[in-house]
Amino acid sequence: MNKIQIVGTMLVALTLLCLGACYEDKGNYDYNVLDKVSIDTVGTGMLSEYALMRFDTLELNPEVLFNGRKVSDGADAPLNYLWTIYSAVSGSGANAVIDTIGNARCLKAEINRTGGNYYVQLVVTNRNDKIRQFMRIPVSVSEVFDGGWMVFYERNDIPGTSDLALIYNPWTKLHANYNRYYTNVYETTNGTPLEGKPIRCLDIAVSLASGNNYVGLCTDRTLVGVSENGIEKAMTFADFFHNVPSTESPTWYGEHGAGVMSGQNSEIVINDNKVYTNTYSFSNTEGRTTRFGVAKFANGEIGTLAPWNAELPNTLNYGVVVYDQTYHKFRYAAYNDARLQEFGEQDANVTAFDVNNTGMNFVMADWGRGISQGMNIRPYDYIVMSKGNERYLAVTNFASTTPESTNIGVGLYALNDLCPDILNISSFAASHVGSFVYYSAGHRLYDFAYDSNQPAIVAWEAPSADETITCVRIMKYYHGTVYGYGLVPRADNLVHIATWNETTHEGKVYQYLINPASGLLKMDSHYEYSIPGCVKDMAWKFSMQ
Repeated sequence: MNKIQIVGTMLVALTLLCLGACYEDKGNYDYNVLDKVSIDTVGTGMLSEYALMRFDTLELNPEVLFNGRKVSDGADAPLNYLWTIYSAVSGSGANAVIDTIGNARCLKAEINRTGGNYYVQLVVTNRNDKIRQFMRIPVSVSEVFDGGWMVFYERNDIPGTSDLALIYNPWTKLHANYNRYYTNVYETTNGTPLEGKPIRCLDIAVSLASGNNYVGLCTDRTLVGVSENGIEKAMTFADFFHNVPSTESPTWYGEHGAGVMSGQNSEIVINDNKVYTNTYSFSNTEGRTTRFGVAKFANGEIGTLAPWNAELPNTLNYGVVVYDQTYHKFRYAAYNDARLQEFGEQDANVTAFDVNNTGMNFVMADWGRGISQGMNIRPYDYIVMSKGNERYLAVTNFASTTPESTNIGVGLYALNDLCPDILNISSFAASHVGSFVYYSAGHRLYDFAYDSNQPAIVAWEAPSADETITCVRIMKYYHGTVYGYGLVPRADNLVHIATWNETTHEGKVYQYLINPASGLLKMDSHYEYSIPGCVKDMAWKFSMQ
């Protein structure tokens, strides 16, 4: 029986095989040859890897072949191009963001990623069959933000927000043999501009080690700290405080002390009309580890505080000095003391005015020429003040006095008769080495030798009468050691002038060398930069070059 079944099965299989051999395949099939796409860098001058400075432009021109023929930029080849840049580092703490930087065969893109190692990748996609070809090139990015000149401005395209520009040229950065400037650096680095209108930018030197300091950016909405080398947001408003204020409304951010006495320097913030200080120690290696403490208080009522503090007083005698607009008086808090107090009684026979009762309103101020220069910076504070329609230059000495001194107000100069257009003053800067101040009104910059009893002279006029001067700063720095060892480029003999044209909505920054004794500008050469907004503050960016 089993043999019969086996024979039957074999006969069935043989029959099926024969039938299959007789079947005619009448199907209709089309076989398409796939397009061949390739990327070639031979003979293009392209390198196997690149090292760039941040914000340099990267140009790559690979050849792309479609079915053996080179594709020109105008050729009608069914190809899409995508250039991206992404971090070459993976794992914890790596930046996983992938940015698109081009959509053409050739790449020409500004590389604005922060310092680090990256891959720049080209993907060529055939639209017919969706097959892709890849090319990847390592790119090393280095920061350039050591030193330089900071420009803090309100964005023209996004009113009510602030951003930062950085200027690097032989006048603003030691050993620089190039001229570069970068705008909208805060948004480029952090994704969005900074909320609020600009008040102040300040680089406080806490450490001599590069990268351990941060730049404070203060607006009327917030205060943030950004890394000094990358402008990456490192501190939020809350990060500055031990106990975060319920209201986030800063009106001033400043420095207290000349930096040379470790443990007796502070950063200052006036927020919601309350004064906070953060005492820190200057270090060769460590960064800031302290925060703002409790708000200062007074035995009586505190009036509205001016947006100012005396930045370079003797830190052994004062912890902070501010001005009370309501009661027309200066107030101080002793070192590491939380109480704002009045100064001792002033001697009317020797003092130019009473710091406990000035009778004047604060307008604007700057520190300048005092009793010494160099490492032992002991400057005076020069304050433009008003009383009705009268304007005065009040000079105070917090550098070598104590709260009990009887002659803190060392000078008072009436300005109306000697200073044209002083009622329209828009900015102010005091010289540290010469007996002169700058003030601006409209499109003119005036040079006033305050102890000469001579009228102010026009030092500079903007190229257009539509350009209003919004900010004037002289190149100087509060830190005695940094200042005294010549680390501030062109210290005391470089002026920065910012203008705003309301008609064209264009900002400008002009830089001129000056005679540091007289304030006269050297007009034979200058630098000029376009700024996408209205400049409100400028400052030197610390560097241990």
